[in-house]
Amino acid sequence: MSTFGRRCACACIVAAFAAAPAPTAHAFAEDVCYSQEGVPAHNCGPLPPPCPTDIPTAPACGLQAFLAYGYTLRQPLGGRSLVHADTTYLLARTAGFPERDAYWIAAYDEATDLGTFTPRDVDGRPVPGADTLTTRDIGGLVRTHFATGGFLFHFPPTLGPSTPQEGLRPDVTDPRHEVMLAHLRRWAMAGPGGDAPLCTGGFTTASAAGDLGTGPACYADPSPVPIDGEYSVVAPVAVPFTNATGEQVVSGDVRSDRFDSWIGDQAANARIGIYLHALADRISHHACVDAGTTVPPTPEQPAFRVELNTPSCDQGPHALRHEYETGEDFDSLTPGDRTTEAALAMVYDELLAFARARGVLDAHAGSPEARTAVLDRGLVPALEIRDPLARMAAVSEVGCRAGAAPLPGAPVCAE
Repeated sequence: MSTFGRRCACACIVAAFAAAPAPTAHAFAEDVCYSQEGVPAHNCGPLPPPCPTDIPTAPACGLQAFLAYGYTLRQPLGGRSLVHADTTYLLARTAGFPERDAYWIAAYDEATDLGTFTPRDVDGRPVPGADTLTTRDIGGLVRTHFATGGFLFHFPPTLGPSTPQEGLRPDVTDPRHEVMLAHLRRWAMAGPGGDAPLCTGGFTTASAAGDLGTGPACYADPSPVPIDGEYSVVAPVAVPFTNATGEQVVSGDVRSDRFDSWIGDQAANARIGIYLHALADRISHHACVDAGTTVPPTPEQPAFRVELNTPSCDQGPHALRHEYETGEDFDSLTPGDRTTEAALAMVYDELLAFARARGVLDAHAGSPEARTAVLDRGLVPALEIRDPLARMAAVSEVGCRAGAAPLPGAPVCAE
């Protein structure tokens, strides 16, 4: 493309971004969308056939992807991510979680993007009994909610530089670097009534080991400090955001010290789902997060500073990379863009760890044979299918072969 064409594409993205109510901040974005009840689901943002799978910086393709996801956000029935919802459910069942627990883990994983999750069938209709399967509102964690700190669940802050290898498999037990992920994992493992806080950005007072992610209280609580940042439109054009340290906003005026009472009897599963969402998003967004920086407060600058204003965070490549995550041949992608396979593997590892901690681990689930069956020969090839209805059916069939009923609303098992 000519220099003029590149400038035009960038200008169009900036103009479209300026017209939008909030920046697009998808990760494993909804790939299955519903236009209206009674109409079969369709692909939310399929990769246009002329667009390559090895050049995520192609300006025209990035613009198309950006506009497609902007359109998706405005659909009244929305959609769902087969990665966040259906595959999380099936991986939880494979790990040993009972069906009910696996459902709520997956439901709150998806709700972290949407605020609430109600299961729908392949034609966009709420499933029978949908009111009993709908999550509580967790809108404070939503991807486009900058003022609540929700954005940071989808671009988890890290301290210090990352390499692409680290970004594809982050060390979730290292709060000195993966501050947000280590913080959320500790909170999820603690379970209801545990003494681990849930803090905006994952920032706590210093722990005994000296990190700022696993301390006993939220940073500077009860006197918060700002969390200031910038998120790229087309670098160096960026959207500034600001919020403050302290207890995380969950919904409205509900903060995280009331999380368990707000969610109710599914609080333990909701914690796991929220953590798994942030983990998958860290991997999905690694090109941006790895290139970004987070700087703790200093006497001269009494605020956390989150800088995501780099070309790796531009909205064109960002949207295009999400189109690579389902409906495409993953072997055709560059190694750094094979985020679906990386995320599924880590989510499965973490579900095994949580199943073990809860005492429900399937003894065979961690074997190489089980991993190959559910991942390499199961979910990975299923998610590569371009047709959305066939992709949904293939994901369900992976569970059917293992004796797990599909997620409510997903295609039923074949006879």
